[in-house]
Amino acid sequence: MRKLTTGINLPDASRRRNNDMATDVIMPALGVAQEKGTLLAWRKAEGESVKKGEPLMEIETDKATVEIEAPASGRLAQVSARAGDEIPVGQTIAVILAPGESLSAAAKLAASQSVPTVKKESAAAPAAKIAATQSAVSPSSGRLLASPAARRIAGEKGIALASLRGSGPEGSILAEDVLRAAPDSAPRSQTAPAAQEIIPLTPMRRIVGQRMTQSKQSAPHFYISMDIDMTAVSEARAGWKEKGETSVPSINDFILHACARVLKDFPSVNSTFTEQGIQLHADINIGMAVALDEGLVVPVIRNTDRLSLKELATQSRELADKAQKKKLFPLDYEGGTFTVSNLGMLGVDNFIAIINPPQCAILAVGRVAARVVADDGMFAIKSLMTATLSADHRVVDGAIAARFLQEVKSLLGKANV
Repeated sequence: MRKLTTGINLPDASRRRNNDMATDVIMPALGVAQEKGTLLAWRKAEGESVKKGEPLMEIETDKATVEIEAPASGRLAQVSARAGDEIPVGQTIAVILAPGESLSAAAKLAASQSVPTVKKESAAAPAAKIAATQSAVSPSSGRLLASPAARRIAGEKGIALASLRGSGPEGSILAEDVLRAAPDSAPRSQTAPAAQEIIPLTPMRRIVGQRMTQSKQSAPHFYISMDIDMTAVSEARAGWKEKGETSVPSINDFILHACARVLKDFPSVNSTFTEQGIQLHADINIGMAVALDEGLVVPVIRNTDRLSLKELATQSRELADKAQKKKLFPLDYEGGTFTVSNLGMLGVDNFIAIINPPQCAILAVGRVAARVVADDGMFAIKSLMTATLSADHRVVDGAIAARFLQEVKSLLGKANV
């Protein structure tokens, strides 16, 4: 999750009141078209002291999960939103009182007149809403919160829910927490699920599903695969390591760099289909697919063709690290013109990928593995990798796609990137 400050060009999660020293905490805008965001969790409790720059809350949009920093120092008060609430951009959801300040009558009145938050609903509304877990004890009502399955099992086994520590979001009690506490419960691996729960879709998972469905339904995909000899790349990397290089480009860096060079000669592969015609992009911005537990993200390396291999490697490492730590900012996802998806690190030999709209092509690459091949009438062992290009047939013809992949293969075969 990216920590946001209130500097230039970054969203501000605060609004200073005219007649008070208090600072309103608002739902910030993380993207140009964002209208609302979902509050995932507060990092500070109401009444707790906060310092400017400390993690204050965690919010989610359809593109990212972001950690918001406290915009001011003081005491958190008048918290009007709870985890799971869907909140319009700009709405006040809490107040930070300056040190030694009490909430004024005007501040109380403003808080009482704030627009109520909208409780997020999933597509399977009743079931999903019930299954979604919240804090074990509601701070407002003091009611113990647990899933229906947890309550049923606790009743059957005579277990007091109040004695359990929940493992769900914000300490909510799930069925597995009750089963774990039962004296006669078998190990989890040997126990069939006691009940089925519907996990509500996160905004990110929902948008990924929508975009991938849209891509497969609207873009006529076709696929071309080639085996690429990565021996020269492997040898180049080994040579750098032997020389004591502290930052050695990864295999994926070589692939990204080769694609960037070849895309300059194949503008149709770096384009978008529109109803008005084919839009050729002036810049080459390659996205690198990164799989997270909550969904797929594709941070973009901008002007990839203008970067040296080492510069590209530095940027790709930074983006991958930020993605894994959930520190990507929504702007990191925007503007991609081509995508590379690599599952080689998971032992995958080959696969086909769905085009990331509005792009018209994506390259899927598998692992580099030693294979026995025929070479000039002799058997040889080479490090091979299977690459599959998915392309939109409305924009790219088969021969163009084949020549594009041949050029990528040629550059990687010579480590000439």
